[in-house]
Amino acid sequence: MRKTDINQYVGSRNGEKDGKARSVGRIVLKSLFTVFTILFITGIIVSVSLLSFVFSLSNESVDYDLHKLQLNYTSFIYVNGPNDDSSNPVQYQSLYSSENRVWVDYDKIPQSMKDAIVAIEDKRFRDHKGVDWIRTAGAVTTLFSKGSSYGGSTITQQLIKNITGDKDVSLTRKVKEIFRALNLEQKYTKEEILAAYLNVVPFGSGSNGVQAAANLYFGKNIQDCDIAECAAIAGITQNPTKYSPLVHPDQNKERQQTVLNEMHAQGMITDAEYNTAMTKSEHMTFVGKKAENVVDDVPIWNWYVDTLFEDVKSGLMEHYNCSSEKAVDMIYHDGLKIYAAMDTDLQNIAENTFKSDKLFGSNTKMQAGYLAMDYSGRVLATVGSRGEKKSNRLFSLSTDSKRQPGSTIKPLAVYGPAIESGKYNYSSLVNDNPLPNWFSDGSSGPKNWGPGNTSGKYWGPIPLEWALERSLNASAAQVGNAITPNVSFNFLKEKLGFTSLLPADNNRAPMAIGGLSEGVTVREMTAGFQIFANGGKYYQPYTFYHVDDHDGNVILDNRNQTSVQAISSATSSIMHHLLNNVVTGAHGTGRGAAISGWEVFGKTGTTNDEKDSWFIGGTPYAVAGIWTGYLTPAHLTNTTYAASTWKNIMASYLKNKEKLTFTYDPNVVSARFCTVTGLLANPANDKDTQIGWYDKSHMPAICDGIHAGSASSVVSHPVESGTESGESAVSSGGESHENPDTSSEAPTSSTTPESHTSSARNSRPDKPSKPGRPQGDLAAAAD
Repeated sequence: MRKTDINQYVGSRNGEKDGKARSVGRIVLKSLFTVFTILFITGIIVSVSLLSFVFSLSNESVDYDLHKLQLNYTSFIYVNGPNDDSSNPVQYQSLYSSENRVWVDYDKIPQSMKDAIVAIEDKRFRDHKGVDWIRTAGAVTTLFSKGSSYGGSTITQQLIKNITGDKDVSLTRKVKEIFRALNLEQKYTKEEILAAYLNVVPFGSGSNGVQAAANLYFGKNIQDCDIAECAAIAGITQNPTKYSPLVHPDQNKERQQTVLNEMHAQGMITDAEYNTAMTKSEHMTFVGKKAENVVDDVPIWNWYVDTLFEDVKSGLMEHYNCSSEKAVDMIYHDGLKIYAAMDTDLQNIAENTFKSDKLFGSNTKMQAGYLAMDYSGRVLATVGSRGEKKSNRLFSLSTDSKRQPGSTIKPLAVYGPAIESGKYNYSSLVNDNPLPNWFSDGSSGPKNWGPGNTSGKYWGPIPLEWALERSLNASAAQVGNAITPNVSFNFLKEKLGFTSLLPADNNRAPMAIGGLSEGVTVREMTAGFQIFANGGKYYQPYTFYHVDDHDGNVILDNRNQTSVQAISSATSSIMHHLLNNVVTGAHGTGRGAAISGWEVFGKTGTTNDEKDSWFIGGTPYAVAGIWTGYLTPAHLTNTTYAASTWKNIMASYLKNKEKLTFTYDPNVVSARFCTVTGLLANPANDKDTQIGWYDKSHMPAICDGIHAGSASSVVSHPVESGTESGESAVSSGGESHENPDTSSEAPTSSTTPESHTSSARNSRPDKPSKPGRPQGDLAAAAD
């Protein structure tokens, strides 16, 4: 190749390289520009969102009057007058605690106490407007780097945290706190804020406020404390447990001297005052003296007042967005008027029953929890444990304890939603056979429990009424599986207000027979059963009608509660008849709760390890629930106490009551059904029939009387329902509905329980023999 050709070739190659380089450069620049543009736009969006978020919190404030902190008025509870007359309330009792709080006005707090707090907690307190921006910047930096916001709060912000109880460590909480502090300082002076702070913050060993601390640690009033003593008190606030001088005197001394150093460095005390205080600091003594005006003999409340107190506390916390401690302080000192919903007659009957050993025998360790309410949410009575009550605000086995509900959950979690769905009716055939893979080891279940040789037996296709009356587990599991556990879970949570269920309970099959992650409370269960006697409405249970403040303003009110239509009125009436049969039926598990002369509906429940025994039931005046068992779950030798105690309390309550009857949905009618097919009885065949209850617009088809199991056995056009006398009933325009659990094989006399119309057999033993619970599976219903 010639030299010129070579040069041309090389030049051409170099040109190509330069072109490629420029092309790559353009691509890189374009990519960088695209990335920058995306980041820029994203930054704008984030900034706008952040500013919008911050702006949305700008009106955050504390909805509480600081001047009310200094009140020391007694609060009173009122109950209905004679004959349970709510229009004529009478004073029942006053509320006060063992701590008789004494407010100290700002001008009576020594300057050294004010200076000590300011020096150690917020040295720029008198200069800022509620927020120390220098400390806040440091706190935000610490929050992102270490996940803690310690050190950034001013006295104003700390006061807000003590009132609201909002101690969440997050950026959102910090922003809320900033705006609350800024807004608080627009409403109150520095003196008012500092006075409130010094009177409400905790100073260790159960003392709140500087007066309580001075009395406890030094046996004197705060105005008589010197600089060293004030410094010792001020040092406690950072960590009341760590710096309490009664528990950790050496750590308190170290902190106290830090306070004195700050006071000296900030020019709050002279050299001479500093030296004197430091010398005294080396030889401090703490007396641990209780205030002379503290009440030692606080009356013991009954269990209803305990529950009422907690409900009012929760209501105040929500209303004022305040802490539990602040709400309790308001109840004791703000002069509230609390109008309780208690029925004093029923409460006294229940309390006396639980104190007596007549029903529970010599087993003093067995415990119980009880709650009764009417059908519009009013809690009439509650008892949290057996025996003599010896203190206030105790753990209640009625409202606090979560226990496995056993079979009492079946009407709520399974049969109520199933009938409401329209897929089942009073007599629908359900398949009483085990489900595959029921237990965690892959085996089928659950087992049925019953008297004598019926224990562990499955009955095949049977009417739903029989399954509920006998409390058969396999039937409930089959129905629960057909409607899906998710439906049961959502019904309990959304319609009946259950708060004790966990997400793990969702889609869990054992829930159908009472196998829950943590269990439920007696209060939840009792409130759930109200829907079976009030047209299907759920009312949140309440223990007070309303609460008024000292000036007569209503601050909490339950008098106009709205209900949730949990199930239709027709379903409510049908379920009521089913549950009435549990108490009155020949094979009903709840016959021990029957009360002569009164209609009773209800459901028993016993877990398969017999550690929990329940009865939830109602009369025209009230629905009530009771749990029996041991504080530490253990095997029960007798599972009849729940029903018998329920009966004893309710019968005593009804003894002198005017006779009332339940009201039923007019669209629910009685009709005879064939116990072999679950369909309406054929007029030509009166064998194997029982009375059932149906929505007349949703009647079953009519059995052909032959039980051939084919489509020809169904009459396509049922006629109008008959009367309660038991004549065969049909309904024009009715439609046939397939039952998911129906088997084409009719049950035979050897595998089917006795008809409801047959003679009653002996009741089941108190404690049928049951095998132990398989490992790894939740407790299930036994009865």
